[in-house]
Amino acid sequence: MSDLESSTVFFDRFEAREDAFRRLVDFKLARRYGGPALFWKDFREITSMVSDDRHGGLVASITSNPRDCLAFATAEQILRAALMSAGEECSDRAVAEVASRFGLAGLLTQPIRTLSGGESVKLALAKIFISIPSCRMVVISSPFAWLSPANRRLLDTVVERCRRAGKTLSILAMEGENDLTPASSEENRIPIQRPVPFALKMSGARIPLTLSLNPLDDSVPYAAIADTDLEFESPCLISGENGQGKSLVARAVAGSLSLRGQAVVKTERWEGPASLLFQDVQTQTLMRSFEEIGAGSGQADSASIRSVFSEIAKAYNGAAGISRRDGDPGIGDFEASLHPLIDVKALLVAARLAAAPSALVLDEPDWGLSRRSALRFVGAVIATAHRRDIPVMLISHKPWWRLMMCSRLLVSRSESRCQATGDEPVFTVFLRHGGRAS
Repeated sequence: MSDLESSTVFFDRFEAREDAFRRLVDFKLARRYGGPALFWKDFREITSMVSDDRHGGLVASITSNPRDCLAFATAEQILRAALMSAGEECSDRAVAEVASRFGLAGLLTQPIRTLSGGESVKLALAKIFISIPSCRMVVISSPFAWLSPANRRLLDTVVERCRRAGKTLSILAMEGENDLTPASSEENRIPIQRPVPFALKMSGARIPLTLSLNPLDDSVPYAAIADTDLEFESPCLISGENGQGKSLVARAVAGSLSLRGQAVVKTERWEGPASLLFQDVQTQTLMRSFEEIGAGSGQADSASIRSVFSEIAKAYNGAAGISRRDGDPGIGDFEASLHPLIDVKALLVAARLAAAPSALVLDEPDWGLSRRSALRFVGAVIATAHRRDIPVMLISHKPWWRLMMCSRLLVSRSESRCQATGDEPVFTVFLRHGGRAS
């Protein structure tokens, strides 16, 4: 058994994994998955704690969303601060060496907020790598949910340094999270009844990469998405290596970032922006309770959201052959007193489908779910969306979904230009048709 395998503990439920993480890091983490009341209860306890170093050293950790442990504005600042905290030389050469080892050389001055999830976890792993000699223990939550298969070697690098330094390592993951085999027909219990055709159009798309009083100012560095007019069938898999621009494309078509130019999805019935479900859905709840999310807004009323939620729950629970009364981790009733992450995911999707967007984009939908639950959840969402003629695009570096998808969009990007401004983009994202995902 390898050091990685022996150090990894798997969980069926997100909440159990989060509780285990909090215990290992002495509870210095406020829970965001139980609504604002639970978060502020934890926050008050944390702020009243007295640091006592009773275990003889600090715990170096990566949370389930790696951005939560990246406190500075750029990768360079984070690596330099980690070197200083570890008592190491923090020269430009030392920063460059670590950045090169973890594939961050072209990202040192790029704002953290513009990094992809994969780039964020690479940076968090680099920070941990620096901290290993000066900490007593390393705890990493769900690295397989963020790293592409090609970048798992970076996790191996951290594991090996922990072994050589004689430091305790704990990796907490969801069941099946590290599995790289495509899902079988037995696992795909919700078949795709019919594909939904759609087109993806990009024209003059430019995305600012720095903050500015005028975010569309030509003088600020920007990323470009090459002009594109491609036709696909839903469900469509958006694939590419970490940092190639998958999430950037998704946010562009969803209108969730500053954008010059056009980025739209066109179907037989609609043309306009898509709706996006982030990888870490806790970010998208905006600290709202389950009831507040389901209360509706100007685009969708509460009754419509509840109806779609029930439809997703029925499809998921029917495929799983389970019910909440039996204690299985299915999607619960809307009126339940306590809602786990799977319920929150289903409700956020329901709110988006009820508003009838041009498309629904799921960014790494397996985050926080076991492989079994993720496959059934995605199947239930696709079935529910297709009944409304809403196409679904799924962003993932995992091979699980290949047999479920009807088409594939391949995303790649040019090398970064550190000083590019004006008419020269820092990098350009290219899109091409990949045929059927299988």
